[in-house]
Amino acid sequence: MPVIEATESEFEIIAEGEIVSAKVVEIEAKELEFGVRLNWRFLVTDGEHAGLHINDGTSPKFSIDPPSKLYEWACALLGRTFELGDKIDTDDLIGLPCRIEVGHKPDKKDPTKMWMRIDTLMPHRGSSSAEAVFG
Repeated sequence: MPVIEATESEFEIIAEGEIVSAKVVEIEAKELEFGVRLNWRFLVTDGEHAGLHINDGTSPKFSIDPPSKLYEWACALLGRTFELGDKIDTDDLIGLPCRIEVGHKPDKKDPTKMWMRIDTLMPHRGSSSAEAVFG
């Protein structure tokens, strides 16, 4: 049997309120007991935190009024708004750049532990991704 030594965690957490450049690397629909949830994974692309991941989730609800979290994130990523009846394919959002204002939320089982979350997802500076997706 191998001998394993306890060490400090290498998990790095970005300071709350910091804004980082990132891109969407995965959106996975997951069936939970109360319904479907979209699990999002972002990769920080530059600065001292480049290479770190930030995970968060949304409902698959794509409502305009009031705007759902998915609607707000799609608008920020694509640099456009949507009309009633418009559709998005979450696969089209993979690889799109954005900026994230990092927030923290306590772990449900151990409130002394913090997890990073997205307080605000903003458009990437100087780009419009809608043209790349919609032509």
